[in-house]
Amino acid sequence: MASQNSIISYVPQPYFTAASCTIAGYNNVAAIENPAGIFAPDLSDYTTVEATPSSADFAVKIDFSKQSGHLATSDMSLGFIGCSLLTYEDDGGSPDLASEFSENINCHMSANISVVVAEQISYAHNSEDTIYTFCQAPMPSIISGGQANIMFNGLGVSSAGATATVYMKIVRTAADVAARPHAILQVGHLFIGVDLPVTIDPRSFAWTLDSQREQFVARDFGSINADGTLVKRATGEVIKIDNYSMLGTEITNVSGGVTSTRKPNFFDLIKANTSYPLILNPYPTGPVAVSTYTAGQLNFTARQNFYSIYGFFEDPLETQVGEYRDGLDSEYRARFRIRETR
Repeated sequence: MASQNSIISYVPQPYFTAASCTIAGYNNVAAIENPAGIFAPDLSDYTTVEATPSSADFAVKIDFSKQSGHLATSDMSLGFIGCSLLTYEDDGGSPDLASEFSENINCHMSANISVVVAEQISYAHNSEDTIYTFCQAPMPSIISGGQANIMFNGLGVSSAGATATVYMKIVRTAADVAARPHAILQVGHLFIGVDLPVTIDPRSFAWTLDSQREQFVARDFGSINADGTLVKRATGEVIKIDNYSMLGTEITNVSGGVTSTRKPNFFDLIKANTSYPLILNPYPTGPVAVSTYTAGQLNFTARQNFYSIYGFFEDPLETQVGEYRDGLDSEYRARFRIRETR
């Protein structure tokens, strides 16, 4: 029914060891504000990276220690969550703030988490418009909230306790640099989670966007939009879930033998989601090396980053027996709704 597996990534426990996390300019970086923000899952606590003016690319180096080896045999995904690339025209050597422009993000990443991961590329389209609310508050990109999730998949497995390094490089086109030499990158969070592959019934998947706005009725009975919040939701039905994926282990013989290694599972996913956001990546791509990407692959990464959801289950994860029913070997299906708030 479905030809492609999706991924739900979750953090089994707080991933970063306290006081071990640093972000520093690696190439063409003029300043970094709030360096601790990138390690906090709260997107309002973001890190700002200011590029050296007229740079065709700029990069940061991120170091951290992993807190636990829990599920260390599992594949992992990495995401830069809540990213905006704001660029400006020049005004006597300083950025002209009135010319703020939300630019597409061309992000290259290389990492050393367990083994060295070759440089990969991911692309996110950011709407170029800026919406001003009734209260004159700018809201860049009404579709994405001015913030894109930049996803990288296929990182392999992690090892406990070792220090990891991630390089994040933003590449700009020559025309954009010439027109808007000043650039500021905002990154809400560095997300690293274990992957739970799922098969979603394509007929059930839906992606929605709405504005949670404050409204009042004026004398002309018109609705006035004040400052609001953008909400993304994804709903769907996961099919062909086996017992291994539900519990992370399975009974192997009548005396109670169990599999020796745990795998990502819905039980741990629900526990983690009590306090830590998860990522639904319905269209995962990669790894795609920078030297070999095609226009079609860039289009796939744009779709991946557009549809990804960073947030919490809004409703219960409802599970029932699926089409294949054979006692303990039965397959299951689950309905879900995940919500992301901007």
